[in-house]
Amino acid sequence: MRAFDFFILCLCCLIWGGNFVLSKWMLSDLGFPPLFFAAVRFSLVALLMSPFLFPIPKQFFKLCLAGFFVGALHLAFLYTGLKTAPAGAAAIVSQMMIPFTTILSVIFLHEKIGLTRGLGICGALIGVMVLMYNPNSMSFDIGLIYVAIAFLIVSIGAILIKSVGDIGPFQYLAWMGILAVPTLGLGSLLLETGQIETAKAAPIELSIGVLYTALLASVFAHGQYFRLLKTYEVTLIVPLTLMSPFWAVILGVIILGEPFGMKLIIGAIFILASVYVIAKRQKQSPTEVL
Repeated sequence: MRAFDFFILCLCCLIWGGNFVLSKWMLSDLGFPPLFFAAVRFSLVALLMSPFLFPIPKQFFKLCLAGFFVGALHLAFLYTGLKTAPAGAAAIVSQMMIPFTTILSVIFLHEKIGLTRGLGICGALIGVMVLMYNPNSMSFDIGLIYVAIAFLIVSIGAILIKSVGDIGPFQYLAWMGILAVPTLGLGSLLLETGQIETAKAAPIELSIGVLYTALLASVFAHGQYFRLLKTYEVTLIVPLTLMSPFWAVILGVIILGEPFGMKLIIGAIFILASVYVIAKRQKQSPTEVL
């Protein structure tokens, strides 16, 4: 992997780490309905990306499927889960995306993992478990089931993205937003209450949340993630996103004043060493992969 692309992926993971903390705050502490918040977020994405809707690509049906899975369906389950699931437990469950995507890519894309990369994935997962494990927060919560389903959906979306063909990230984001807004809006209308009252009670917080999640998490981070998935193997890119929970913990220490102890140090060593091993295991050039 090129050094520049590795830096971009690290930046995406930093943004996603902050997005996880921000979303949990808005959904749990401020009480925003999850489907409503996701619909508002994608409304801005669809508006900004609308100039890139056309021309319609050849693999339009696959594009719609990928956008629907990664956009509306994923966020519907994730935000619903974050309403009740403890943050630490939800972060651990979210890492199920790694084995989900690895298994699916081997089955459908015939990609090979290799012993070294497999050990790197295991080492990174161990680091995440060390960082996030808290016996008090691992009690059963229906929200954890929603979070697990959300990241299974993302894994399916990652495989679909790989099979879409030649399409730019902005066009992908445009159609993802167009598909998400009516789906999430209708879901919010039918299943949620008090959306307008909550928005009126915290308009500044809602604006900050929407701008961060739409501009940084969706337009920039997801756009770059899409580009990297089209350039490198799925089994290389997806495991590297294990850096996201690491950044979430760091932001928690800096912003929320959470304790900095040996658990954080050990987890960081496992994750960063494993990420380096995974990044060095790219055997094919971007041209060969395409």
